[in-house]
Amino acid sequence: MILYGYWRGRDTRWVLLPLIFFYLGMAWSCKYERSWERREEIAQSLSKTYVEAKGRITSLEEADGTLKITLKDNQVWKLGYKGKRSADSLFVKGLMVSVKDDLKNEKVGDSTRFKNLLVGQIILVKGEANLFSRARNPGEFDSKSFYQVMDLDMKLYGEDIVIVDSRKDPILEGIRQVKLWIIAIFYRLTGEKEAGIFVAAVIGDKEGIPKEINDLYQKNGIAHLLAISGMHMSVIGLFFYKILRKMGLSYGISGSISSVLVILYGILSGGSPSVERAVIMMIIAFLASYLGRTYDLLSSAALALFLLAVKSPLILMQGGVQLSFGAVFAIGGIMPLMVKWVGDERPFVKVISASVAIQMITLPVVLYHFYQLPLYGIFFNFIAIPLMDAVVYSGLAVIFIGSICPILGTAAAGLGNYILIFYEFACRQISKLPYYNLTFGRPNPQRIVAYIFFLAALFFLLSITTNPKPKKTEEKSISSSISLSLRLILLFSVYGICILLFKPAPVSGLEANFLDVGQGDGILLRTGTSAVLIDGGSSSKKTLGKYTLEPCLKSLGVSVIDYAFVSHGDLDHISGVRFLLEESKDIKITTIMLPYHGKEDEKIKELEVLANKRGTKVKYLAGGEEMRVEELKISCLYPNIEDVPEDVNDQSEVLKMDFGDCHMLFTGDMGEKGEMKLLERSQKELSEINVLKTAHHGSNYSSCAPFLDAVSPRFSIISYGENNTYGHPHREVMERLKERDVRVFETAKNGAIRLWTDGSNIQFTGFVDEE
Repeated sequence: MILYGYWRGRDTRWVLLPLIFFYLGMAWSCKYERSWERREEIAQSLSKTYVEAKGRITSLEEADGTLKITLKDNQVWKLGYKGKRSADSLFVKGLMVSVKDDLKNEKVGDSTRFKNLLVGQIILVKGEANLFSRARNPGEFDSKSFYQVMDLDMKLYGEDIVIVDSRKDPILEGIRQVKLWIIAIFYRLTGEKEAGIFVAAVIGDKEGIPKEINDLYQKNGIAHLLAISGMHMSVIGLFFYKILRKMGLSYGISGSISSVLVILYGILSGGSPSVERAVIMMIIAFLASYLGRTYDLLSSAALALFLLAVKSPLILMQGGVQLSFGAVFAIGGIMPLMVKWVGDERPFVKVISASVAIQMITLPVVLYHFYQLPLYGIFFNFIAIPLMDAVVYSGLAVIFIGSICPILGTAAAGLGNYILIFYEFACRQISKLPYYNLTFGRPNPQRIVAYIFFLAALFFLLSITTNPKPKKTEEKSISSSISLSLRLILLFSVYGICILLFKPAPVSGLEANFLDVGQGDGILLRTGTSAVLIDGGSSSKKTLGKYTLEPCLKSLGVSVIDYAFVSHGDLDHISGVRFLLEESKDIKITTIMLPYHGKEDEKIKELEVLANKRGTKVKYLAGGEEMRVEELKISCLYPNIEDVPEDVNDQSEVLKMDFGDCHMLFTGDMGEKGEMKLLERSQKELSEINVLKTAHHGSNYSSCAPFLDAVSPRFSIISYGENNTYGHPHREVMERLKERDVRVFETAKNGAIRLWTDGSNIQFTGFVDEE
């Protein structure tokens, strides 16, 4: 940038300004990081303890039957025997207090009920304090990073609340009451499903959107329509600004009043970083009008980004912020370049150019945070985005007219309703098209950097081949129309190339991910273009499939599991597999391998029924069978058809995986008796093992000494949940492994454990270590 400035002959002071801001930003980020390190130390000292906190309510939200209270500037005391406070309090900047549905309407303490809480009040709350969870598997949501941006240190499960100061914040509480009033109007005057979408579209509250509709919008690339953006600010801010100007008010007064309204609307709609960006840019637009200056979109966005980064440098890592500013940069910087290159400034050309530019710029962001790409979203948005204005106007009409005359308010919702019905219909039809939602996974940093250089070269090429005089007239010759069509086709073709640049590459060697599923098992193996799943369940994570297993598969670019092996029918081995068969629409299991001796197990029978419904092949596996998945050899060693295991755990499929000189053994929950029988018939195969998936989560009733002596592994992986009630892994097992110089990896300590081998070398990486 500095060299470019010198080349353009800029003043030295202006050329060096970016460098000065860069170093100032680095210094501020370091200071910010150090302050958070101290805050994390305090939060760590309070984690998993019973505490009493005193703080001011800054927000009240109800979702999924839980009341969420945000407290700021808290004094926190640890509570000891009989609720006695510690002598000293600790300062905690932000607390998220959750109150369950069965408690929030009960009388609590001596002076209040939860339902009477108001924003601005100071309260005392007792409960267990906990840290926000970190992502422990690929693709998993990182609560800590998310809430850190919101300036929250930890969460507290509220059990007892007393109001200390009942004075409310008149502005913030007033805005909350207006929000509740608006929500009530929509639910009273429109259908329940439509009301949830209207509320999201008009005031940004997405809690009422039906899950099915939210998924449809997400997978078809129009979920951004339900987020408050610059479009909403333009509708609200410019609408009132123009009215005030027509009333004869000056630029300054009109801009000031409109700015206040925009700020209040921003607070009403949740005050997310993207909303703050839109508010700042709208205020700058009003200021430009007042000063008689030309409004510059990119300069306005740059100032907004600077102000948000000063507030919280971590905000730059949020996907929503990257998408929001990426779209603005595409419209302000890339779209004009494309329009000039196409050589036509008619509105439809600008719409196409803007859409292609946004898709190109935000493509790596979408894949990095969401792992999937709605292939036809670019075309659907040509229609969906312009129609969204009508939905917002319709929603505003429902609010203002419906509050006076409910019948007319219901009628005002008509246009918006029809558009929402069209959205749903179109999404369902598009979902039937082939490849409508591509699962590419999270791109690595090297690929993103390469893509940036590709875009830079592309845009430079566009700039030097630009048509000098874009045409604005409607009269076009046949030759110019053909030229326009060819250039637009070429534009879409280039976007297609951009997509192909992120197509997942085949896995080199063999990769095995031992997922941190809590108390349970789940292993994903990938080689080439194939994927194999061994178990996938948990007794401690009730939503394992939805929040751990499916996101992990998507983040790794896996949409098809070639083989899913189920060792036995215990819940902690099948709950996630069941989710994939029953609920997941994005992950397909081609063949499920069930244990031969589990045929009479009701849970195994249920899996077979679900598999048949999904069109998944079902095969019952017994000892002695082998198969190959590309270069990976899979052998079932035990139990054979003639075996009659006494215990359900000994029915577990015992699998041996061979990839070159890497030999892995998976024994499910097999106990000592099963291990001894396995030794009798598979001594030779077991002697090759160098990686052992320790049986039954490290239970003392497995991994007996003779078995470990015969297998003699170099590495062992134990999958278990932290602080589980079973005491896994048992001390005796850890000692037996230590005595044999086995290097042990534990999911509760390392998070997901990644093994990679080229057939000779074996490398291990813990996901938590990586983070």
